[in-house]
Amino acid sequence: MKPNILFLVIDSFRADRSFGTNRSCKTPNIDSLINQGAYFKNTISSSDVTGICIGNIFSGMYSNKTGLTLRNFNSNIITLFDILKNYGYQLHATIPNLTWFDLLTKHFDDHDRFKCENTIQDSLFDNVGEMIIERLTSEKMNDPWIYYIHLEDLHDEIIIPEMFQDEKFGKTKYDKTVSSIDYWIGKILKNIDLENTLIVMTSDHGETIPINDERIESIPNIQSTMRKIKEKLPMLEPIGLKLFILIRDVSKFFQKRNLNKKLSPEEMRTLAPRGAKTLFEETQHVPLLFVGSRINKPMIFENLVSGVDILQTTLSIIGIKHIDPKLDGRNLEPLFSGNPIKENPIFIESGDTQERKTGYLIGVRTTDYKYLRSRKNVNKDVSLFDIRIDPLEKNNIASQNPDLIQKLEKILSQFITNNKNNDNSTLSDSDDEQISKELKKLGYI
Repeated sequence: MKPNILFLVIDSFRADRSFGTNRSCKTPNIDSLINQGAYFKNTISSSDVTGICIGNIFSGMYSNKTGLTLRNFNSNIITLFDILKNYGYQLHATIPNLTWFDLLTKHFDDHDRFKCENTIQDSLFDNVGEMIIERLTSEKMNDPWIYYIHLEDLHDEIIIPEMFQDEKFGKTKYDKTVSSIDYWIGKILKNIDLENTLIVMTSDHGETIPINDERIESIPNIQSTMRKIKEKLPMLEPIGLKLFILIRDVSKFFQKRNLNKKLSPEEMRTLAPRGAKTLFEETQHVPLLFVGSRINKPMIFENLVSGVDILQTTLSIIGIKHIDPKLDGRNLEPLFSGNPIKENPIFIESGDTQERKTGYLIGVRTTDYKYLRSRKNVNKDVSLFDIRIDPLEKNNIASQNPDLIQKLEKILSQFITNNKNNDNSTLSDSDDEQISKELKKLGYI
């Protein structure tokens, strides 16, 4: 019998809050899992928005090949779930009540949905935790199963559970909430047989952690007004959108100017939203852990890996051979036996915004370097950072390294040429409209 799979995605969970000593959150249960499993310290997500990253994880391919992005869905793409279903796995999920996730889990045997809208979402302490335990202990779970859990506790408007308000659980709202998630992971683990279950724990992307409660955001009142105008006078939508973007940008300019007087560049960086003209490491560096089933000893790996590697690795660990030359990801399991694997550069891209359906930046991440440029103009907004000695990306060394830029641009061009298929979408008009509405409520666009 194949092992069961608990696939846990903690939305917006940063790697530096899951492992290491330089953190204020308390995570005894996550620490325990890491101490008996394979943990990858240098896991880089390919973007800073959920749709792209989750699509990459479950397809093993980058979004410009699959068409799986924040605003698109392609049901023709074979996912990890499709493969497991063919091998007799039951498919279960606990997911946000969003159309994109419904499409991802359309062929599941069963799933639970929780509220996620207007930057507020149900947390483990609302009803999600009990929902998960109820499913794990129910008669619905017939072996072998995969149970995909997508938690939103760290997403956007963080509300700290009352019992974790004390500073002993963390110095920030974010860290205190990480501690609260760990508490529930402990409760969930009591209902898991690690001998017969593989746990995969990761995140879609990281997150900035504001030094205070301020964010440099759009203006909700104006956005609401523009929507009302669009409903009554749809022919004015192009003008309304341009006017909104202008007002928003002017507002952001004055916000930034005032904050620049009070804050350092590093502090200003923590206030920036994802999906902009930046793609900082903290929004991409995520945890990745495999534990249980045949993995029962601590292994910490320094290798550069990404979400596209998870599909192949998961299948290999549970004993399923799956060969598909279209996959961008690798099988990481040889590392568990001490065998080296070749480094793969990672294709990276920023998320989309109100005015752009694709992210502004694309680039390449290697162990040593991060290369970024405008998606549409190879010579615009070019940046190169030596991540080894400049992890905060303060020093753009692009102008001093034309040969290295040329080399990395060649790799990027291969990604674009080989994977260009991002027009594929099987969304109906109603699903497309519903996804757009949900993303606006969530503040993505």
